[in-house]
Amino acid sequence: MLFGYPVSATEENWLHNCLCEILHSIHASVKTATTLPAWPEIVPEPYRPRLHRRTGLKDRLNTYRTVLENLTIEEQERILQSLHDQNQIALLLSCQCNCDAITDLPQPIREPVKELFKFAFDLLTDMEIRDRHYKVIYDAVPSHTCPFCGCENFDAPRVPREALDHYLAESKYPFAASNLRNLVPMGNKCNSRYKLAQDILFSDDGTRRKSFDPYNCTGIRLSLENSQPFAGTLTTTGQVPKWQIEFAPTSEEILTWDKVFRIRERYEKDVLDPAFKSWLDDFKLWCKSAKIAPSSDQELVDGLNSYATLYEEMGISDRAFLKAAVFRMLHTHCQQGDQRLISLIMSIVNPGQTNLPQTP
Repeated sequence: MLFGYPVSATEENWLHNCLCEILHSIHASVKTATTLPAWPEIVPEPYRPRLHRRTGLKDRLNTYRTVLENLTIEEQERILQSLHDQNQIALLLSCQCNCDAITDLPQPIREPVKELFKFAFDLLTDMEIRDRHYKVIYDAVPSHTCPFCGCENFDAPRVPREALDHYLAESKYPFAASNLRNLVPMGNKCNSRYKLAQDILFSDDGTRRKSFDPYNCTGIRLSLENSQPFAGTLTTTGQVPKWQIEFAPTSEEILTWDKVFRIRERYEKDVLDPAFKSWLDDFKLWCKSAKIAPSSDQELVDGLNSYATLYEEMGISDRAFLKAAVFRMLHTHCQQGDQRLISLIMSIVNPGQTNLPQTP
C-alpha cells in the first residue's frame, strides 16, 4: 500500500478490550463451574457506565455462555485460543503466527461468536467510536486519499462514512470484528469491487502469505522507468506506452496487495491508458504558462525533468504520483536519446520545431 495509517487511531479500542475481558471471565467461570456476576456487574467497572444499558450485548453473551457450557474442555480452550490468536493482527499479517478460522471451531459456537462481535462492531457506530477513529485517520493521512489504491479520495468526516473494511475478513475471523486494529477506512471501489471478503492471510490456493499492516506501513515507491513508449495498445486517442509498473522495495506484501486489489491492472486500464494523451496536453499547457518553448532536445529534457519533479513533490494527491512516474519515464527515455519520442513530444509542445510524428 502507498502509506500507512497512524496507530494512534486505534487507541480508543476499549469496547473490544472490554468484550475480550468478559469472555475470559465467562470461560473461567465455566471451567471452574462458578457463578458469574449478573449483568451489568459482569462488565469490568471502568466500562460499566457506558455499557450497562446495552442489553443486546448481555443477551448475546448469555447465548455464548450457554453454548460454551455444553462443549468439552478441549473445545473451550481452543475457542479461547482462537479469541487470542485472531487478534494478533501484526503477527498474522507478517506470517509470524497463525490462527483458527471460525470454521475450524465447533459448529455450535460459530453463530454465537459471529452475532456477538457483529453487535459489538455495530456499537462502534452507535457510540461514535467509529467517527472518532475515522477523524484521526482523515486528519493524519496525506491528501485524504485511499492508501490501497491512491486514486479514491476520502470525504471529510461526516455521514455517510467511508467504507470501514474488516482487513481480516469478519466472515472468517469474527473475534477481530470489533478490534480497531483490524478496521481500516477504504475507498468504495477497493472495498466493494476488489477486496470484498477475500482472505488477506491466504492466497486462492490456500498458501499462507504476508500482507501489509495498514497501521505499520512505511509505503512503497512506484516506477514506470522500464515502460516502452511506442509498444502499447492503440486507443481512441492514439498509441499508449507498454506499461511496466514496478514497485520498490520488492516484497511479498506487494504481491499480496497487487493480487487482492488488482493494482497494476487498475492503474493501467483506469488511469494510464485513458489519461496519457491528456497528460501530454497538460504538459503543453504547463510549458505555455511557464513560457517554455523548447527548441532543442536538451531544453525538452529539462522541461520534462521540471514537470516530473513538480508532480513528485505533490505526493499522491489527485493521482500526482502516477503522473510523476509517467513524466519521469518520458524524461529518462528522452535523456537517453529516443528521437522518436523527442519528436512526438516536441510536436505537441512546440509543433513549429519538428515535422509531425507518427500517431502516438
